[in-house]
Order: sequence, then structure tokens, then C-alpha cells
Amino acid sequence: MSGQTGMQDVVDQFAGSQVLRNALKAVDVRDATTGRRVASYQPEVACIPASTQKLITSAVAMDVLGADHRFVTRLVTGGAVEQGVLRGHLYVVGGGDPTLGSSRMEGVDDIDAVVQRWVRAVRQRGITRITGAVVGDGSYFGTDGAGRGWPWADLGNYYGAGTYGLNINENSYVLSLTQRQQEGSTPPVSSTDPVIPGLVFTNELRSGPRGSGDQAYIFGAPFTYHYFIRGSIPVGTGRFRIRGSIPDPPLLVAQLLTVALREAGVEVVQSPATHLSVGALPEGTGEQLDERRSPPLAEIVDRTNLTSNNLFAETLLREVHRTRATAGDDLTEVIVDWLEARGIATEGLQLQDGSGLSPRNYFPASLMTALLVDRAGATRWRRSIPLAGRSGSLKNVLKGTVAEGRVWGKSGTVDGVRAYAGYVDRPDGRRLVYHIAVNNHTLRGAQLNPLIYELMRALCTAGL
Repeated sequence: MSGQTGMQDVVDQFAGSQVLRNALKAVDVRDATTGRRVASYQPEVACIPASTQKLITSAVAMDVLGADHRFVTRLVTGGAVEQGVLRGHLYVVGGGDPTLGSSRMEGVDDIDAVVQRWVRAVRQRGITRITGAVVGDGSYFGTDGAGRGWPWADLGNYYGAGTYGLNINENSYVLSLTQRQQEGSTPPVSSTDPVIPGLVFTNELRSGPRGSGDQAYIFGAPFTYHYFIRGSIPVGTGRFRIRGSIPDPPLLVAQLLTVALREAGVEVVQSPATHLSVGALPEGTGEQLDERRSPPLAEIVDRTNLTSNNLFAETLLREVHRTRATAGDDLTEVIVDWLEARGIATEGLQLQDGSGLSPRNYFPASLMTALLVDRAGATRWRRSIPLAGRSGSLKNVLKGTVAEGRVWGKSGTVDGVRAYAGYVDRPDGRRLVYHIAVNNHTLRGAQLNPLIYELMRALCTAGL
């Protein structure tokens, strides 16, 4: 593609690539200021967006909730405290915070630090005995933490971790496996971090060729504790780590705090529980011992888009739903209502979740570009989109080209789908928005990605 070639020509060249002849393609490019379409290919054909959908969810969340919105987690007594005895349960009341105890969110206390903070709060109150249980109260959101239509193959893995009223460590654990040196042998399970009581694995893994990478998948459903490990990891002599989804995050919070309290000399009479077994803390009751506030929403949105975090995106959707929805509204209906209120056409739109992990999300490229035009002035939100050669999934992409530092792009990848959407600041001073979607392809990333990256580069220089 030449810098002298017209914009429509470079789009047509991309769509007409021989290796994409069996795939469904959609491209839309518009002027960010006027909304005028400058080039397109099937912009009204609905395509699966994968994680580019996070741009929609996060834009709505920033507008509805505000950049400074914070999620709150509280430690509350469920009964009177008399002479060091709490007569009742001790509740950890979640407010949906997806960052609680995260080991990957900068500036956030990890699990151990969070739990020890709660232990100190209990002891400072003078409590030495709890006649009830430690209760993980996740009633803030419902039990449908996983997105609608998420594939079975995703649910047991970290990227398929749903969001609940009480989350911990991004609802994921590290599964350590001991590598074997013989191909075809089974690498045994070594441990999980954190330890999850009752979690059982049927290990059907095999050792693959050296350098074959992580081809392992964990199969299991929320609130169940018998998981299956399938696929392969490479042969070797060390530990190999993969990440899975915690079956019941509110229960794990209760279990971790119960253990820590007992180790600190606080007697807890009953076994760990959740709101599902003993009920939620009645509203307006109890004595608050601790309150933990999340980082501001803007920082959560940064991580949502820069690292394509499904848990964070699903949390944003549920928080917007709590804020805006009326009784009986579908989770994603609030997104549709917001788009229509902004004058963005929703014909051809179907949303199943907030993250784009469901294969039954779809909408036209024209909807995404209309959103990007509408949000072009939302400077703080736009900073959350990866920038070519600089940040997120584009940090090592298009470096040393005219696109470096000029092309913002949120990627989206699920089986048979590759997509990008974002902004382009051209050397001539014009700002464009774009959406590129390829569906139903059978190509390896090494074949498809260079075609998309070249189109993204050409958006900087092609004639308008």
C-alpha cells in the first residue's frame, strides 16, 4: 500500500486479499470531527467484535458512573459485640470491586495484605470470639457472574472468570504443574495459589514438544469444584503455570479470612459461608469495622482496555446496570439505551455481555465508528486505548513506522475473529476513527496480523 494511494483503495486492497477470500470482512473509516465516511467495506454488515466491544462498555461506564467512581468493600459485624465476643456473623460485604486483592493492578494491596488488614480491624475492636461464621456477602451483584453465552471451554480459565458482588485476586488462581521430559506423559498438578479448599482436578494433560507453549485449558463451571485439565504444556524440567477461575470468590474470601483470624487467635465457631447459604447482611445493620475503596473508575477502565480484562468489563456493565436499569431490564439493555440516547443507530446490534467474550455479540462496523466519533472529545477515556508502539496490546506493534504514537487501537480476538477499532492522528493533522473486523477466518496470527497492521499504518498516509 503506497502513501499516495487513496483511502478507499487501501481498504479495497485489504478486503480483496486472496488469503481473506473465505472470511467475512467489514471496515469503516470516518473523520472524527465531522463523522463523514472516508472509506469503507461492508460497514453495515454485523460482525462479531470480540474485545473491541470493551470500548463500548467502558465508554458508557465513564459517562454514566464518572471517572472518579469507586467500588466499596466493607467489613461489618452481624451482631452485638460484648466483652470480646461477636454474637453473630462477621460479614465481608462486597460492592463489586474487581480490583480487591489483585496481584496485577498497580497500587492495590494483594490478597494477604487485604486479609491481614481485616484481621487487624477485628482485633482492634477487641473481638476474640465469633459465635457465627465469616460470611462472604456477594449479594451486590447476582449469581450470573459469567457473561451470557460464554463458551464452556472458557469458564474454567482466568479469562472466563465471572464477576460477583465480592471478588478477590481478579477471581483467578495460579495452577502450577510439574513438567515432564517425555512427550505424551502427564505433567502432574503441583499446587494452586491461593489454595482453594475442595478444588479437585481430573488431569488429562499431556506433555507436548519442547517450545510448544501453553496449550492447556481448564474446564469447569462457576460454583462447582471438580475441574478437568486438558491439552498440553511443553516438556521440560521446571514448573509450568497456568491460570484458572475461582469457582466461588465470595466463599474463598470467607475461607481465607477465617483461617487468618484463627491463626491470629480469634475463635470462629462456624464454618465459612456466603450470602447464598446464610443470607445477606440486612441493609443498614451492623457495626462497620473497615472500608476499602477501589482505585477510581478511570484507572479501572485503563486496565480494562489496555490489558483487555474481561472481569473488569463485566463489572462495569453490571455497575452501570445497577445505576441505570429498571426492574426486569436485561443487563445489556442499558448499553443499547445509552447508544440510542446519543443518536447512535443500533440496527443490527446484539449484545450478550460487556467484554466481547461471547461469540453471539455482533454489530456493524458503522456502529463502532459512530461511537468513536461521539466520544472523540472524551480525552480521559481515549487514553485507555492502546497506542501503537507505546502501550497495551500495541506496545510492540508498528514501532518505527509512521503509525507509532499516532494509531490508537483496541484489539479483539476470539476463535475465528480478529478486530481492531480506535483513532488515527494523521501527520496532516486530521483525526480519523476506524473499525476493522475479520470474521470466520482460518488464518494463523502470523498471516492475518500483518495485513491488519499494514492497513492501520496506511490510515496515517493514504489520500483522503
